[in-house]
Amino acid sequence: ALNEARTLVAKAHMGSNLPALALSTAQGKDSYSVITEKLGADEASRIVSEEITALLPKYQAQWDENLARAYEKSFSEEELASLVAEGPASQYVEKVKAQQATVGGEMRSTSEPIVAALVTEALKATMEKRVP
Repeated sequence: ALNEARTLVAKAHMGSNLPALALSTAQGKDSYSVITEKLGADEASRIVSEEITALLPKYQAQWDENLARAYEKSFSEEELASLVAEGPASQYVEKVKAQQATVGGEMRSTSEPIVAALVTEALKATMEKRVP
């Protein structure tokens, strides 16, 4: 089932929310406030987003793996195979919607350290490169 879950995550680009989640998390940090104070809100958002994007290769694979494992816990191999093969036409699409809170909770518990590390590294790089 895990291989089907991995295929589903990759094929449906399910992990593509990592940059937005990281930016949202970064915006709640004190160092982001300092960056905004020095560079302005638009520039801070742009630059921190660039740093997050640059760091994605280091973090995306683990994020996607955790996402696949979260789906594996909520879906059978047959359900996952149907979602991979049939996409939005799969009879299990409604179950995906129904399980979003469960999958999301699993992701929070397993992936907060990934987001925290990505955000910390992106903010540190921004401070070092751009903030006098």
